[in-house]
Amino acid sequence: MQHRDNSKEDTVHIEPAEFTFGGEESSKSPKSTTANAIHQREQRSYWPAVLGVIMVSALVGVFWGLPQVVKPPKRSADTIVSVQPGNSAAVESNQKSPYSDAEIMQQRREVQKVLQEILEIKEELKDRKVEVWAFEEFYSAEDLALKADEIYRKRNFMAALEKYRESLQALEYLKDSIPERIETHISEGNRALSQGDKDSASDAFKMVLTISNNHPRGLKGIERADKLPLAWWYLTQGTKAFKQAKLDLAQEQLKKSLAIDSETADAQDLLVKVEGAITERDYQSAMSSGYGAIAEEKFESAKSYFHRAKNLKPTAKAPDIGLAQAQNEADRVQIEKLLQQARMEETKEEWHRALKSYTDLVKKDSSLVDAITGKARAAARAKLDDQLKDLIQDPLTLGEGKRNYFARQVLTDARKLNTKTPRLQRQIEDLENALTQALIPLPVKFKSDRTTSVTIYHVGKLGNFDQREIALKPGRYIAIGTREGYRDVRQEFVVKPGKPTTEVVIQCAERINGANNS
Repeated sequence: MQHRDNSKEDTVHIEPAEFTFGGEESSKSPKSTTANAIHQREQRSYWPAVLGVIMVSALVGVFWGLPQVVKPPKRSADTIVSVQPGNSAAVESNQKSPYSDAEIMQQRREVQKVLQEILEIKEELKDRKVEVWAFEEFYSAEDLALKADEIYRKRNFMAALEKYRESLQALEYLKDSIPERIETHISEGNRALSQGDKDSASDAFKMVLTISNNHPRGLKGIERADKLPLAWWYLTQGTKAFKQAKLDLAQEQLKKSLAIDSETADAQDLLVKVEGAITERDYQSAMSSGYGAIAEEKFESAKSYFHRAKNLKPTAKAPDIGLAQAQNEADRVQIEKLLQQARMEETKEEWHRALKSYTDLVKKDSSLVDAITGKARAAARAKLDDQLKDLIQDPLTLGEGKRNYFARQVLTDARKLNTKTPRLQRQIEDLENALTQALIPLPVKFKSDRTTSVTIYHVGKLGNFDQREIALKPGRYIAIGTREGYRDVRQEFVVKPGKPTTEVVIQCAERINGANNS
């Protein structure tokens, strides 16, 4: 049995435990401590009644019985330790006692520190209604603290400290698990939303709000759960319409669903499929209409359809191919029309118009043989036509040597064509007649006054006469009349092929002033 020295000089006072693990602050009075412990156990009505009675009894025993059994030694500030020869055991005991007491005090301070952390975390967890979402884990941690209380009452402070630390670690684990638990319930809520299960979604998001009041995603989840029935109904209608290939109706219903809840994943995914199907449908329709328009030679409409298809699928190559084909067909048809027009103009011997049509064709396709040969043929015929027309329209010059020679060359070229086209045959005949008549002299009557001397340019001098008739080839002529003391006269006249006799009057009748004064 341990020897206790009750002398006043050699005492170390060890305070009894002034705390309890109940979430309430400890009181210096044992009675208030006991009352608080009882009040806390009453609040936890679901905790076994027997455990509450045992805990109350244990607390009473700690704070009332323990001080009576262990009497703290009295301590004096000026303790004098007397060392007597032969009393070394007492000296050794006195030397170890202060260290042991200090160690015990340190352990109790550690316990108090851990208990403070336990109470703070416990208070936070209770604010988050931990009994609802982690009942077993929480009360398992609290049970560790109660066991630590029992060990503490036995003054085994080091073992009690370890047990308290186990309780603290369990509570800290619960606290640290809060974010993960929130995410788990949010995932469960979202999964229920995606399955159209309003009740399960509401329960999951309510649990989130239980753990974390006014949690933004929890509030949003509750809001989405309230809207779920109507949003899900539109989603169901859209799904049904899609399966029936009623794409426009499906798109309309899905958009209504997303207007109610824009985060409905199934509606989002299905809308992407529906709009993709609509795009494909419209694309194929545009391509088909484009090729149909090409077949009907409605090339501008075809291009419009292919451009629409291109807008629907910007990366697709088929619309570009269609556009190229539409343009090629349009060019081909236009070329055929121009060729047909040019040939018709050739048939009508409208050579200048034909030349223009062939020129336009060559500009469109410089490798088009029909256009190249047609242009050359039309150019030659247009030139010949101009020459024939010019010669026929001015037959009076055909009697001249150079002009007559040129006309005969043109006539030879025209005959070489060996064609029986009406216009060319008429031109050949007209030029032949003009050349023949240009060489046949026609009688021309001249009248004068005997006093006027008459001369015809490029023909000769006729002299003075009253009336005279000479033969002249068709052409343009100038007659000059001169008389001493009179002003000269100039008379132009024309001898037309095949026309009646021309009469020319020429005489000088106007005196010169100088002659009048002489």
